[in-house]
Amino acid sequence: MKKHILLLGIFLSLTVFLSVQAGNTVIDSLKQEIRQAEREPSSKEKLIELYQFLGAEYETLDHDSSYHYIQKGLSLYPRPAFEEEGYLQLLNSLANYLFMEGKLEQAKETFKTVAAHAPKLKERRYDLEGVVESSIAVCYRKLGMFDSAVYHYNRALDFCKKTEKYEDIASTYYNIGVLYHLNKRYEEALEQGKLAADYARKAKDTLMELYANTLIGGCYCNMGKYAEASQILKRNVQKALEIEYPLLAMSSLSPLLSTYQLWNKKDSVRIFLKKGEELIHQIPENSPTALEFYGTQASLYNWIGEFQKSLDILTNKSLIQTQLPYDKYHILMARNYEGLGNYQKAFHCMQEACIYKDSIFDGKIKNELSELNEKLRNSDKELKIALLERNQAQEKETRLRHTVYYLTVIGLLLIAISILLHKRKVQKKETELIAARQYIEGLENERKRLAKDLHDGVCNDLLGAILQIQQHISSEEQKTTTIQTLEEIRNGVRAISHELMPPNFQFTDLNEMLADYFAKMQEVSGVNISYAPHAHTDWTTIPEHIGYEIYRIMQETIGNILKHAQAKQIHIQLKKEDTQLVIHLHYDGDWNPHADSSKGIGLRTINDRLKTIGGNYKIEKDDTGVNIHIHTFLH
Repeated sequence: MKKHILLLGIFLSLTVFLSVQAGNTVIDSLKQEIRQAEREPSSKEKLIELYQFLGAEYETLDHDSSYHYIQKGLSLYPRPAFEEEGYLQLLNSLANYLFMEGKLEQAKETFKTVAAHAPKLKERRYDLEGVVESSIAVCYRKLGMFDSAVYHYNRALDFCKKTEKYEDIASTYYNIGVLYHLNKRYEEALEQGKLAADYARKAKDTLMELYANTLIGGCYCNMGKYAEASQILKRNVQKALEIEYPLLAMSSLSPLLSTYQLWNKKDSVRIFLKKGEELIHQIPENSPTALEFYGTQASLYNWIGEFQKSLDILTNKSLIQTQLPYDKYHILMARNYEGLGNYQKAFHCMQEACIYKDSIFDGKIKNELSELNEKLRNSDKELKIALLERNQAQEKETRLRHTVYYLTVIGLLLIAISILLHKRKVQKKETELIAARQYIEGLENERKRLAKDLHDGVCNDLLGAILQIQQHISSEEQKTTTIQTLEEIRNGVRAISHELMPPNFQFTDLNEMLADYFAKMQEVSGVNISYAPHAHTDWTTIPEHIGYEIYRIMQETIGNILKHAQAKQIHIQLKKEDTQLVIHLHYDGDWNPHADSSKGIGLRTINDRLKTIGGNYKIEKDDTGVNIHIHTFLH
């Protein structure tokens, strides 16, 4: 607890001293430029920029002067101009002034106004948005709102990464680290401090690197790693003096002294305490860094037994109370009086500290009791709500479970019905196919029987009759006529027999058999039959069973045309297209092919044969005659 008290004041000032104090020459130069610009009527934008710069220069030197020039810049706008960058920059400077005056709520709201309008600028300024978000985070940190501060620091970090300005990224990581340190989350603060130092080195920002190292040293000290803390803080003090920056050297000196005190190194404390007393006159007397050192100095003199020196510092530097809590200040005063033997004053100071602590404790107890009572009431309500929500959730889960169950059952039933209907459809098709095959097989068997009977019976009998007539008929002319008639009957019966016999594909292919068949039918019927097979086609690749059925289909089709259509011309094309066999047939007759379907086996036979090989046909009639298209797959 003691070391927390010693280091608490260190980081209250580090977050706001990140810029170098402007010299009088810079301010004088800006004032001269302003006087010149005020004489030029067309220099509004330049004036706004100069007022903003001069206000920023006065921020750490003279708050009233800073506010004066900010207001002069804002007065150039007859109405709020949130769409202009210059106006937003002036508002940002005004928010900084309010922050330095301790008006944290007003500062926070002004920063938020800038943050809300900055993304709407014509040329978006991520660097401005990053600075403003970081300032909002500092306000929240000062107000004790840790979560909100972290949120805005992270937003600032995102904007800084977009600008790729390493110095801004380093500054943001440093501020986040200070926030973690104040909340005693030292490991996280150390991680942020190291990141800040890394980015500061990339940006070649020596000042920011030194501030980051101060944070790292403070974290090591609070984690009990005194050797690491003293090493990095000593190096920091030396480097700050090398670049002639005493303010930063003093900022690192205070935590270094506290580290040696906690490490019980009195000799080292005396050495660096003397160094601090030499440097203190080089920085503003009432600056937060100076007051921080005075508080550390008073505590150290008390620790090494030089009570009068400690007491003189506490009584002569009244503003030191802004860096030390009221009770801690009076406890340190009491210990000095006790060391000097003035027990009455020591008692009085200790009594002041106890009264203050008791009042705070009493207030805390009352607040805690009120909070506890409110939490109990809220807990009861929350319990009832939780029970209600749990019951509703259980009912909802039950309904959902039933819904899923019923949907599953319905789905399974639908699947079962679909499978059953599909099976029936397949069975029906298989039955039709079997019936068609049986019908075709019956026709073929009947054809074979008729062909055999005609060939073996009628043809032989006619041959016998011809031989007998040749032997017994006396009239040569009568004999010749009779023999000629019988020969014609015999040839006709022979042709029917050959037509009925199944085609043999062993020594020929479909193309040759169809060509032979069409030639014979043209000779017998006298009808012109033109057959045009597609050239360059290997017809031997057509499966035998498909060729057989196509041959029979063409027999049936040509037979029907010759019997019913009174055609004079028949044109047939045979093509093989990839995996299909295609036949186009055209004739000039006037027969309607559908007229015979109810009386014979013509179209039915064709349809059944195509079914067995997975084919189909289409019949069309136009002014030139009838077209028949037959398609079948080869596999």
